[in-house]
Amino acid sequence: MRVRFQNSEGLVFLSRVVPPVTIDAGTLAEDDRRSLEQLVKDARFFDLPATVPALRGAHQPGYHITIEDGGRQHSISVSDPVQGPALRRLIERLREIGAAESVRS
Repeated sequence: MRVRFQNSEGLVFLSRVVPPVTIDAGTLAEDDRRSLEQLVKDARFFDLPATVPALRGAHQPGYHITIEDGGRQHSISVSDPVQGPALRRLIERLREIGAAESVRS
């Protein structure tokens, strides 16, 4: 599984855009890989629409996520606050992994 994760700060994708992070699940520790795969499954990521509506307003930080897994590829854009606890947990974990990847780079 490969994940491309990008977040922006301020107006969705109009102000400061943070460079994307690519996460190759094959390089993660086994527990982290399994956890990430479960979060993707719990969020039903491949069933989500390309644009996930926010709970309120669109002037919040946003995220763009692309996941490639087993020959499938799907991308979504979502704004804070994120609907659904499973998708929120996935995004929180991607932020954590992304921050760790940035430190290693």
